[in-house]
Amino acid sequence: MNNRSLAIRHATTLAFGMYLLTLMLGIAEAQNPEDKLGNWFGITSATRFTDRWSLFLQGELRTWEMLSNLNETLFRGAGHYDFSPKTMGAFGYVRVDTWPFTDSGARKFYENRFYQELLFKAKAGTGGLNNRFRLEQRWLEVEGETEYSNRFRYMLQYTKPLNSDKMQPGTWFVQALNEIFVDFDTNGYWFNLVPYDKGLNQNRLYLGGGRQITPSSNFRFGLLWQLQPDLDVYRLVFSYAHNFDRRAK
Repeated sequence: MNNRSLAIRHATTLAFGMYLLTLMLGIAEAQNPEDKLGNWFGITSATRFTDRWSLFLQGELRTWEMLSNLNETLFRGAGHYDFSPKTMGAFGYVRVDTWPFTDSGARKFYENRFYQELLFKAKAGTGGLNNRFRLEQRWLEVEGETEYSNRFRYMLQYTKPLNSDKMQPGTWFVQALNEIFVDFDTNGYWFNLVPYDKGLNQNRLYLGGGRQITPSSNFRFGLLWQLQPDLDVYRLVFSYAHNFDRRAK
């Protein structure tokens, strides 16, 4: 494919992505006050110690509104093990603190969570597919009482470089993912499920892009649609990742 055809293809991809983002933003502005367009800001880091083992860290701040009204803070730590270049396993811990929309200053609840996951990578043309399966064991503190929950999550993610055939410094890329959440239990939690049945309780759809800054760092941005039984919100997502290699040379 010549450079002109490649440029036209990239421009078409970006134009279509911007159209979808504009459409989703228009829908978001028509929502209730507590469902305003908010933000997710995240930073992640993976430190590799051997060819198999690495440590993953994540911090995330989420707001109900643009740059204001704190919604959640999330901190994650996990050990990653590479079974092969295309298959990875992980086990980790997550802490989530959640505040209600009203600016009362009190936490609505907090959660301690352990999880295990498998990730399978595959090529799709010049892009890449990630299939992630995750099991979670959750302890939620709600109004002084502890509730326990088991949850399953499945994520399908597609990433495509735009101005090169692979991810390298200077590469711009687009990314799309969808993730479903399924409860195994009959507790209601904060979702107000009626009649508190187990089953599908959340879906996340994301469309965005980013730039590979160095071989070990990148910046991503996009729009997330988060759908729950009593919550339907859109979030502008900004994240930065920087990885480290501590293997013996």
